[in-house]
Formats: sequence, C-alpha cells, structure tokens
Amino acid sequence: MNETIKSIKKRYSCKSYLNKRVPLSKLKIILEASKQAPSALNRQICSVLCLNNPAMVNKLRELSLRESKTDYYYNAPVMVLVYGPKDDKFLDKDGACILENIFIAASSLNIDSCWINHTDDLLNSKKGKSLKKGLAIPNDARIVGTAILGYRNPKFKVVYKKRKDNFIKII
Repeated sequence: MNETIKSIKKRYSCKSYLNKRVPLSKLKIILEASKQAPSALNRQICSVLCLNNPAMVNKLRELSLRESKTDYYYNAPVMVLVYGPKDDKFLDKDGACILENIFIAASSLNIDSCWINHTDDLLNSKKGKSLKKGLAIPNDARIVGTAILGYRNPKFKVVYKKRKDNFIKII
C-alpha cells in the first residue's frame, strides 16, 4: 500500500488535543497542500485562514463556550477556516476538496485533525460578528468548515468507524 493510501486510511476525527504546538514547518506543508485542491472551473473561489496564534485560537474557543456552552474545537492549537462567497453554487464542493487535502496532508505528517461545522454559525452570531470582522472575513462570505489540527491527547481513544459494506458499486 502506498503512503498516500496509508495516510487516508489512518485518518480519524480527533476530539481531544494536547496543548502542544504544531511546528510551523509542518503547518506550511499542510496549507500548501490545501492550494492543490480541485476547484470548479479553476476559479479558486475559496480562501484559507489559519489561526495559529494561541490568543486568536482562544478567542474562537471562548466564543464557542459562550454561545454554545461547548468547546467545539476540542482544545486544538490550530484552526484552519475555509470560506468563500456565500452565494456561489460551488462553494461547498470547492471548500470540501480543500478541507480533505488538509486532512490527508495532516495525517501524512502524523498530525491529528477533525472537521468542525459550527464556525460559520458562531461568527455570524451577535457576539461573533466583531470577531469575524477582526479576522477580516468578508460579511458576504460563508465558512464551509474548519479543520482543527494538533496532537491527540493520549486519553482520547482512537476509533476507526466501520465503513458500509455496500458503499461501492462497479458496473
């Protein structure tokens, strides 16, 4: 089995992270991989915003705790927001491809990850709008998803979920 397939198969959704920084050299590799994702008509409509500064990461985590009473970011030290024009019909598709590249690249570098869907709601809440503005995310943008990155807390049990048997059909 080649290394790419191994990275895909070992990836899982990590929901508990150590307070340990991801080396900038690895983070740059992951972010560079995000640029290589397919894009409808090669318009490259999405933007990627990486929150690596602990103070900025904590602002989003605190917003999550205030608005939802939950840390949707599981103490991860890095958050990568993928967003684009909210009315573009290809936004979700292009953004999903970018996020998948991030997840596979992170897995190949032994960095854990999870896709978080709550960021758009949080940043569009009454209390979140000023943070969204501070992050320079346009008002007419929608966040497709957030990739959280970091190193798994060893207390978190890795679960590889069983995949459906009848998922693939070849005709």
